[in-house]
Amino acid sequence: MKQTSSHPGLVDLHVNGLTVPVPGGVETVNFSAPDLTLAQVRRATESFVSAGTAAFLATLMTSTPETIVRNVSLLSQAMQEPWGKPILGIHLEGPFFSRECRGAHPAELIQEEGDIGLFRRFFEAADGAVVMTTVSPAIKGAPKFISQITKEMGVVVSIGHHNADVSQIEEAFEAGATGVTHAGNAWSKSPPRNGRKNCDVLAQLLNEKAYVMVIPDGVHVDATFIKYVSMAVKPSRLVWVSDCSPFAGAPEGFYPWSTGETVEVRKNEAGAVRTYPLTGSYLLLAECLDVLRGLGVVPKSRVLAGAIQNPLSLVREPLERLHRFPDLGTL
Repeated sequence: MKQTSSHPGLVDLHVNGLTVPVPGGVETVNFSAPDLTLAQVRRATESFVSAGTAAFLATLMTSTPETIVRNVSLLSQAMQEPWGKPILGIHLEGPFFSRECRGAHPAELIQEEGDIGLFRRFFEAADGAVVMTTVSPAIKGAPKFISQITKEMGVVVSIGHHNADVSQIEEAFEAGATGVTHAGNAWSKSPPRNGRKNCDVLAQLLNEKAYVMVIPDGVHVDATFIKYVSMAVKPSRLVWVSDCSPFAGAPEGFYPWSTGETVEVRKNEAGAVRTYPLTGSYLLLAECLDVLRGLGVVPKSRVLAGAIQNPLSLVREPLERLHRFPDLGTL
């Protein structure tokens, strides 16, 4: 992780944590860890700001309900601290997913049916600070669940980690979904249904209600995908996110992961540092934008807008509900 002053303040809607330097070594800060502390949240926040991320959503991966309740409460407390101003709110990435498209999320904790009572428990534990959640349109009861989340609690729903068909995707957007989480990742690799090859992809990229989030770190999706996404999605609807891993910035080596697995940080064949297995991006958002510019497939005018104005437009309503919509002049 590098410090940067070459970018104005950036807004990242998908931040899982990062690795920060501490006396004698480094410390991995994971917003989903059951032993997360307020001091760790402060160190992570200060590190994000020093690296160009002026505002972000602290993102929790699928965890036990008890851990989610504990950590959203802790993050809500952090938001009230003077140093917590950059934390705009919370992004719950899970647990309401399609299990076969779970990515790095633990299979045993995935819930393939909407449970508004459980979601409301998370929302209330966070004192309303849940700003966005990622939901699979293919889970049982998805349309009603999405409608309740958006209408009753004013939380943005983004679709992701799913194997949904076109009709399920369309129903999700009609029910109130307005986002697509890390487009191109954790999408179904199953054969196309009803002979409609790749229509599920088009249904997400071309829906007029959708803000499409992409991770331009050089690992999650390639230059060709980014090129065509930027051509398909309206300029005001394309959002860059880092999805930075708790191991972002960590020295190469082996680290324990919350699932009990060991994660390795090392370079891939192309020379880009990543985690094995993939647990999010190794790069923070400013570094992702440097990669994006280097690819040369997106007009320069669309780079910064996708990391400042567009993400704020996606989450404007819940941020205004929380009185945390930032002044663009201060970013």
